[in-house]
Amino acid sequence: MMPKATRLFGAIAALLTIPVLLAACGYRPLSRIYETPGLEGGKPVSVHMPMWTNATNEFGLETDVYNTVSDWLQGSNHILLKKKPAEAEYLLEGVISAIDLSSSRGTVRLTVRYSLKNTATDKLIWPESSSVFAKSYLITDDAAATTSERQKALHEIADNIGEKIYIRFLNTIAELRKQQATPPVAAPQDKTGAAE
Repeated sequence: MMPKATRLFGAIAALLTIPVLLAACGYRPLSRIYETPGLEGGKPVSVHMPMWTNATNEFGLETDVYNTVSDWLQGSNHILLKKKPAEAEYLLEGVISAIDLSSSRGTVRLTVRYSLKNTATDKLIWPESSSVFAKSYLITDDAAATTSERQKALHEIADNIGEKIYIRFLNTIAELRKQQATPPVAAPQDKTGAAE
C-alpha cells in the first residue's frame, strides 16, 4: 500500500499535468487570455462570418482559416457566432488574396483582407485592408515531409490571423460601447442679446 504522502504527491502532479497536456493539444481558455476592459456586464455581441473567399490555388485553405478564426471568436463569452446574417449585429468577411511559396528558404507568406460591418446601419467598422502573415518551415529532402511542414506553417498563420481578429474585435466592441455610454456634449448656449 502506498503511503498517504506519496498518493497526495501523485494526485497533485496529475492535477498540474492536465493544463500542460491541454495546452500541448492546442486548447486555450481564450476568454481568460485576453480580458478587455469595457466589456464587463454587457450582453454578448452577435456576429456572422461567412466562409472566407480563397483566391489562391491552395485547396482547403479557406476552411482552415475560417475554422481557426471561428474557434478564436467562440472562445469569448462576449461573442456569439450566428449562422444567418439577419440574426447578427455585425458581419465579418474575409478573403485570402495571395499565397507566396517562392522562398527557397522555406517561408510561406499569406495575404488576407477582412472587414467588419454593422448589419443594422450597413456602416463599415473596419474598412477592408490587406495584411501579410509569414511563417518559416523546414525544407527537407523528403517532399512529403516538406509539404507536411508547410501545412503546419499555414495552420500557424491561420491561428495568428484568428488571434489578431479576435483581439481587434474585442477592442472594437469595447470602444463602441464606450462611445455609446458617453452622453453627447451639449452645445454652449448663446447668452448674447440678453436684456440688461
